[in-house]
Amino acid sequence: MNGRREIALLLLVPALMITMAPTVGAQRPTSPLPSGNRIVAQDGDVVVVENDARVRIVRRREAYVRAVFNAAERWLLLLVDHAMPAGSPDGRVDYVYSYRDVGGAWPFGARWEGAATIEDYSMAPQGSRGLGMATSQGLAQLLPLQQEFRDANAVAVLSYKGGGSSGVDVPFDEAERWYIAELRRNDGVIRSPSGAESGVSTTLRVGIGSGRDPSGAVRVGGNVRPPVKLVDVSPVRPEIAERANVRGIVIVEVTIDVDGTVKDARVLRSIPMLDAAALEAVRQWRYEPTTIDGKPVPVIMTVTVAF
Repeated sequence: MNGRREIALLLLVPALMITMAPTVGAQRPTSPLPSGNRIVAQDGDVVVVENDARVRIVRRREAYVRAVFNAAERWLLLLVDHAMPAGSPDGRVDYVYSYRDVGGAWPFGARWEGAATIEDYSMAPQGSRGLGMATSQGLAQLLPLQQEFRDANAVAVLSYKGGGSSGVDVPFDEAERWYIAELRRNDGVIRSPSGAESGVSTTLRVGIGSGRDPSGAVRVGGNVRPPVKLVDVSPVRPEIAERANVRGIVIVEVTIDVDGTVKDARVLRSIPMLDAAALEAVRQWRYEPTTIDGKPVPVIMTVTVAF
C-alpha cells in the first residue's frame, strides 16, 4: 500500500480498520475538500487517517430494494435486502432507511422494487453523510446540508431534514407496514443521518440548549439539576423487535410538569422499532418536582431508555 492509499479511501468491503491519530487542541478544517485520489480498498487493507484528515468513504453493496415514496407527506422509505457475500439476497429486509421532509423530485415513482446498488456515504471521522441508490434508470442521492458526495451524473439529488436507519431481519411486507406507521406516528421528530451503527440511528432535535424554553420550562444544566426519579417503568420490547433481535438505547427529551409528571416526550436518538415502546414507558415515569426560588417549575431534560 503506497502513501497515497493511506490517506484517501473508497470503501467497498466490510472488513476495514481505520486508525486515527488524534491531535490535541487542533481545530478541524472548515474549508471545502480538495480533490483527492479514488481508492478501491481490498479485503484486509489497513487505511490510516492522519490527524484530522477528512476522508470521503463510500460503502457500496448490491441489494434488492423496495422504495416507497409519499410525495404529499414528503417521506421516503427504503427497504434493503443486501446480497450475501457469496450469492443473492435472501428475501428478507436487512436494513431500513427512512427520510422525512424530503425535498426534490424522487425519480422512481411512488413504489419501486428491484435490483439496485446502495451507496452509504460517510466521512472520517465525522460520520454519515447520506445515501445513494443506483438502478438501471440512474443514481438518486439523498444528501443532508453537506454536499461532499454530490455526483454530477446523478439523475436526482434530494435533500431531507430528518433521517433514520436500522438493521432488521423481517419480511418485506411486515417491515413496510411497521415503518410507514412509525413515520406517520413520529412525524414531529427531526432526525439527523449522523452515525448509525449496530442498528441504532442517531437523531437530533433542533434548539436543544440550556436556559428557559419558550414554553416557560427550564432546561436542566448549570444550576438546574436533574430531578430525582420517583417512579420508574421499564420498557417492553415489541414482538417484531424481539423477532428481528433489535436492541439498543433510545434517547428521549422529556418535559416534566410542576407536579413531577411527564407531560411531553420526544425521541432524540431513534431506533424505529423501539421508539413507541420507549415513549410509552417514559410517559409513565414520575419525578420529584423542581423548584426555583421556592416556586415549582416545569423542566426539560434528556433521558435514556435501554432495550
